[in-house]
Amino acid sequence: MKFIYAKITNSRLMGSMGLIIKREDENGEFYQYFLLDSEGLGLCDYVSLRNPSDDEKRIEEERLMGGLGSDRIFIEEEEALFLIKHFGSRNIKYGKELSGNIDEYIDIINNFETEITIYDMFPKICKKIETEVEFVNYMVMRLIAWDREGLTYYSKSEEIGSMHITKINGALLKTDVHERGNGKYVVDVIYEDSDGYYSCKMAVNIAKDEELGFRLESVLIADIEPMYDFEVFDEISKEEYVTVYTINGDYKEFAEKFYVDNPYMLKSDMEDAVFFTRFNFNNDHVGKKSYVINNDIKAIYYCIDGMFFVGTYSERDRDYINGQLKAKYSEYIEFRDEMFFEQNALYDFVESGNEDFYDFLDE
Repeated sequence: MKFIYAKITNSRLMGSMGLIIKREDENGEFYQYFLLDSEGLGLCDYVSLRNPSDDEKRIEEERLMGGLGSDRIFIEEEEALFLIKHFGSRNIKYGKELSGNIDEYIDIINNFETEITIYDMFPKICKKIETEVEFVNYMVMRLIAWDREGLTYYSKSEEIGSMHITKINGALLKTDVHERGNGKYVVDVIYEDSDGYYSCKMAVNIAKDEELGFRLESVLIADIEPMYDFEVFDEISKEEYVTVYTINGDYKEFAEKFYVDNPYMLKSDMEDAVFFTRFNFNNDHVGKKSYVINNDIKAIYYCIDGMFFVGTYSERDRDYINGQLKAKYSEYIEFRDEMFFEQNALYDFVESGNEDFYDFLDE
């Protein structure tokens, strides 16, 4: 098949990237959609489309890339094939199942050869870091994620690249970054590991670098302590506006219409319900002195039989998002109620299994 183009999100520093390859042959167009995960999952999602409509292409691209908060960069065929081999080989090495129709790409993993290395790709698959605080947060995130490649590239040191404090590819939940001058920072960290939640302090030393922008010089870790679930919740929870609607008709029909209109949202099918997560279209929250994992979430939506709930996190987003909903879906939904909570409530309701929001609030 003739190669037409490949494009990828430059979201490597957040852990995952979306990759699209378009080819053509005598039977028409062939699109491949790969989700590549650098935190242990490898090639973790794959879909292909043969001669798709414009709507089908749009929906699949936004499903793959829309929630990653990054630019979409065109790359060469050799680079795209290398990334498939690199991440797919991880699945094989660690015994993780490959995704989708494996026959459509397994030959690339097994037989493709190139001189390209993953470090050659970093300038394209990583966004340009703008500030020292942003760099510090990304490096702490990479350390918690046990990301040898990322730490090695940005430190130019195999020793730093081998550092880790988690038993698995952990998740960074929160940082508070304190500048000490001359590229030195102290960071209060909360993270999740395989056996629970922890806090620690990190002393991070960075320097400007002509090639990289910033370079990680050293990291010292101290005061690792376990945390209770409720302590972590208090640290990462935020104020929430919950708007409640009634649904006219079948909630599944409305949920499908809603997803077709908004394919960039993360859709989670649940028992007798559908949950949507709407992420910001950038990762600017990483540049804040206080990074919180869920600050990249703009809104959440929960759809059950007869009811539709919308959670937002600022008055501006509440007014804008609900204004759009009322204008666009008036034939499907009717406004019922609106509430303010000092901490997250809607997601707790989703996890509770309770079918009545007001009963849940009374518990």
